[in-house]
Amino acid sequence: MQTDEMQTRGAVRKKPAWLRYRCKGEWIMKSKKKKLISVTALVIAVILAAGLPMLQWAAGRNSYLKVIRNNWGISLPAGCLEIHEADSGPSFHGDGERYHVFEYWEGKEVPVWGNTGELQEADRELITGILDRLDGKKEWYPDFGAVTDVKKEKKQDGSCVYFLFDKEAARLYVVERFI
Repeated sequence: MQTDEMQTRGAVRKKPAWLRYRCKGEWIMKSKKKKLISVTALVIAVILAAGLPMLQWAAGRNSYLKVIRNNWGISLPAGCLEIHEADSGPSFHGDGERYHVFEYWEGKEVPVWGNTGELQEADRELITGILDRLDGKKEWYPDFGAVTDVKKEKKQDGSCVYFLFDKEAARLYVVERFI
């Protein structure tokens, strides 16, 4: 009788390991398969553990573009890198001022609104005042003379955003004021 258990003198005991498999080679192959599966699972786990933060970093790289879409309902092309940001800091009501500079890569889609007109003097003064209060680093200020496209949005509560695109430098300047 060939079962996993053998009966001897009324007691039931398991077969010895050498009897469980027809030959020693078959037992070794099953052991190697188990090791291979274990090693493969371990390698996959390590790759996922290392790759997940990279995916989160890549997804968050242009996360402020998502914030702009949520706050203002404006979708901007994603082929850019945020190179500068300034913020007035956290506030209880979410009010304050923010400034972001995005640089678009060559050959990628850039924002176009078709507003090639100049900014009004009052808008320039407001933008310059916001930037002076935030960080005051003049090297990050937009060159108003080089701005090729402008978009301005206002909300009913008085909050506003300015999008200034400099085609020559391939930079988008975003100035926000929340009230």
